Amino acid sequence: MRNICVCTGCMLFLALLCRYSTDCADAVRTAITLCLTSAIPSLFPFFAASSLAISCGLAQELGYLLSPFMRHCFHLPGCGAAALVLGFLGGYPAGARMSAELYHAGLCTREDASALASCCNNTGPAFLIGMCGGGLFHSLRAGLFLYVVHIVSALLTAYLLRPNQAPPMVYPSKQSEQLPFFRCLVQSVTAAGRSCLMISAFILFFSVILCLLRLTGILSALCAALTPLLCHFDLSVSGIYSLLTGCVELTQGLAGLTESAGTRPARLIAVSFLCAFGGLSVLFQTAAAADGLDLSHCIRGKCVHACLSAFLCALFLLISPEFLQF
Repeated sequence: MRNICVCTGCMLFLALLCRYSTDCADAVRTAITLCLTSAIPSLFPFFAASSLAISCGLAQELGYLLSPFMRHCFHLPGCGAAALVLGFLGGYPAGARMSAELYHAGLCTREDASALASCCNNTGPAFLIGMCGGGLFHSLRAGLFLYVVHIVSALLTAYLLRPNQAPPMVYPSKQSEQLPFFRCLVQSVTAAGRSCLMISAFILFFSVILCLLRLTGILSALCAALTPLLCHFDLSVSGIYSLLTGCVELTQGLAGLTESAGTRPARLIAVSFLCAFGGLSVLFQTAAAADGLDLSHCIRGKCVHACLSAFLCALFLLISPEFLQF
């Protein structure tokens, strides 16, 4: 039965690609521009830096220094602090990729790395403060507020989903001797290039998926079905449509959350939710970057993170409504 459903879905997908070939090609062109101008320039340096940090022993040194904090608070190895910081600075999916590299380097177990990836796969400050704050709300203060909520909710997610027991103080490394710096640099750059290509491929694919969802009316049908429920959160029909779009592909969904999408509190909460969840495109990018880890941990972490981000944002706006005067 499962094979029949999969084959039927593939045939339907191919038929839709043939029917809307021009529109899908336009979606791919737009996505290529997004990859070349935004995704690759922002992710490649952090990917290369994370690999180099592990190869040169920086993650191990941080592990010795921060092991008590990471073990007692999150039941994670100390070297995970490097992935946590990178996740807060580098954006999707830099933190998750470094978590996988820590596992492959023998610095933590697969379970610990999967738990780490579930909470360090976050939006970077440039995206939240610049695009969301400055672009959507015309206020860097709003972007900074969203970023603080993002970090706090990620740390709460790490605490709530932490393993039952703390790991040993130090994990043995698989590497018996330190590699020469030149070789570390070459390996880091080539690995970063491969990761950027994989992530770009998923951005292109989900741009096509989103295009087909729009053209076939599936997205509009979902919007109509959810409007009676979500309209109570002060989102307009266009805001609900953008929220659903963001659950598939983040940037296109955020672009629609303009002033016509609803009240300012509703838009802030929606942006906070989407940036924490990341959308299906980010989840699959994470699966490609965090090769070898348990993806169910990442999915659970993103769902918890998104709910906490929306809740904390709504709670703060309820307590301090004057904050909206920006």
